[in-house]
Amino acid sequence: MILSERMSSRLTDAHGEELSLRIEIVDVESLHLHEEIVLELLNSLTYEIIRDGVLRHPIIVDRNTYVVLDGAHRVAALRQAGYSYAPAFLVDYEDSAIAVFRWYRIVKGEEAFERALEAVKQSGFLIKEGVDCERIGIPPIVAALKSATSASSVYSSFQDLKEAYDYIKRIEEKLKELSLEIGYESEFDALNKLKKGEVDVVLLTPKLSKRDVIEAALSKRVLPYKVTRHVVPNRPLYLNVPLELLKGCSIEKANEELKKALKKGRWKVIAAGSLIEGRRYEENLYIFEGL
Repeated sequence: MILSERMSSRLTDAHGEELSLRIEIVDVESLHLHEEIVLELLNSLTYEIIRDGVLRHPIIVDRNTYVVLDGAHRVAALRQAGYSYAPAFLVDYEDSAIAVFRWYRIVKGEEAFERALEAVKQSGFLIKEGVDCERIGIPPIVAALKSATSASSVYSSFQDLKEAYDYIKRIEEKLKELSLEIGYESEFDALNKLKKGEVDVVLLTPKLSKRDVIEAALSKRVLPYKVTRHVVPNRPLYLNVPLELLKGCSIEKANEELKKALKKGRWKVIAAGSLIEGRRYEENLYIFEGL
């Protein structure tokens, strides 16, 4: 369902133009995930959703393929808890305003760079000094390691980016075995934290295309956790959709009830670059108030 003209008139983009958000209740079984589910995160989120009685944020879905761009664990949690539907912000993934970026891995710990190099070698990969960021993800360069003073590339033969990221996952697991702390940041934030001395090493990863994302989902050759980072203009947050709308009635009825609730509420615009729940959003956000 596309928000009515009355609702759209209360929403404007950064240029003051009227804005419509296509928000619908969709069948969770129609959705395709492109990244792996982490069991610990899934169980924690399932508990949180059931405890709160609402799904706070809509998932982001390509309206043409029903590939989930953001919200895989929410979809999996709803399925695990026995819910039939999910609230979705449906977008045209081919829109040039929607961009796909990557998550760099940040590493903390004593002698982190030397131990990271050792982790790469123990994982069966070659190391060469120097980094050409434009060639990361082009065989044979799997990834790169960068500290404040040094940089090296990780080499191995691989067929595609799915295989490259499987290798990166293997490296991450080895880093954890060596008691190094692993986190995820945007390219800019990761390198900025490295410059400020807030992290010790950054693991630079390949960038995927939109086509890579769609193919991974539809082929069911899903990518590891935290590979893609999507920037989706005018992203809606905090719909707080009651779980009672997500099973026990027809999808038509669920959409009608959601439409009524959205008409009664208000939207608050949050500027791009805001930090929400520990995540920095590079797009304008629309916070829903009133459901």
